[in-house]
Amino acid sequence: MNYISGLFLILLFLSLPFHTYAQTINRVTVADRADGLGQVIRFHMNAAPDSFKIIQSSSELIQAIFYGRTLRLSEAPQAFRNPIQKMEFHEIPGGLGLDIRLQQNATLLGRMYGDQNRRDILIGLTRVSQNEITTFTRGFTPLNWNDFQPRQAPEPIVEEPQEDDNAVDDFLFSPVPRSTTKFDTIIIDPGHGGRDPGAIGASGTFEKTVVLAVALKLGEYIKQHMPDVKVVYTRETDRFVSLSERGRIANRNQGDLFISIHTNGHSSRQSNGAEFYFLGMNRTQAALEVAKRENAVIQFEDSYEGHELTEDQLLIYELSNAGYMASSRRFAELLDFQFAQRAQRRSRGVKQAGLQVLWEASMPGVLIELGFITNPAEERFMNSEYGQAILASAIFRAVREYQEIIERSNSNRNSSL
Repeated sequence: MNYISGLFLILLFLSLPFHTYAQTINRVTVADRADGLGQVIRFHMNAAPDSFKIIQSSSELIQAIFYGRTLRLSEAPQAFRNPIQKMEFHEIPGGLGLDIRLQQNATLLGRMYGDQNRRDILIGLTRVSQNEITTFTRGFTPLNWNDFQPRQAPEPIVEEPQEDDNAVDDFLFSPVPRSTTKFDTIIIDPGHGGRDPGAIGASGTFEKTVVLAVALKLGEYIKQHMPDVKVVYTRETDRFVSLSERGRIANRNQGDLFISIHTNGHSSRQSNGAEFYFLGMNRTQAALEVAKRENAVIQFEDSYEGHELTEDQLLIYELSNAGYMASSRRFAELLDFQFAQRAQRRSRGVKQAGLQVLWEASMPGVLIELGFITNPAEERFMNSEYGQAILASAIFRAVREYQEIIERSNSNRNSSL
């Protein structure tokens, strides 16, 4: 009797329509963000797509791609309130394309990431200035879905970096400035250390311990898979290093990229997600708070030779270091992509802040907030061997893609001479 019942269930399963088990976007909803800075578009799915990408070519058009050979749309999205005018899905080889058309006066920057349930996909719309929209969308052209050709979806994230990953997508990232002519030395800066524990986790984990572990793993990945790149640490043990000394280490070794690794902290145990900062004016109150906290390391220094950054100094930096800022922003975007789409970690996006440690290093640089150590779930993840491997692998992949962009830019320049 059991055998017959089992056979019946198998036959029933095989007789059901194939699309029943396809990856399906069941519905689309839009909600205001809790911080009041924009909206979040949620794509409710029965199973996550194989991968996804986002392209924003103007303040009025955001395009996204959902990859998946079995991907289906259950029903067309309904009308949405301002600032979203309409959404249009397009069938393309290997997935679905999406146009999100915004009102003409909307200044919203789109970021795409997977929800923590590892099924739904979200697009966060963040209100920014018109100047920022112009900067972030410069060089991007809208995709023509009629001409779209299938692209191979990226491999799933693994603990160890792979040698045969696809190169960075040309339509996602424009070339680095021509002033960047090499990439052979990287400076890895584990934040805090010694008498400065940094943020303290919900169960007592020290920030300084987590970031050192991730930094050492990152360095090993680079040494193993990018042997031509010299790795320099600002610290390899639990010792205190001043902000100015971190910059001197970077400058003495003539680094081509400076990566400062940190974890975030907040009074709310619910706050979560990674953030990626490059040096510039504090654009939001949240960025200002991060800058204040990270710059507060000064209090642990015996004699501080520097000074707090003023708005005038940051403005002068922006005007005189456009090349460094553009390279830093691009590397931050690569990190954002890897964390959100490959490591499946929530990303809170790319931001600017007046961070002293980045000011001290005369080269492109990014400060990474791996996540909120004050969030119990994120603390457990960042404190685990598995979590540290995933985080280090995501940073490594961004580093390797950054190097590929530089090499491609140099190759294009040399071929045009």
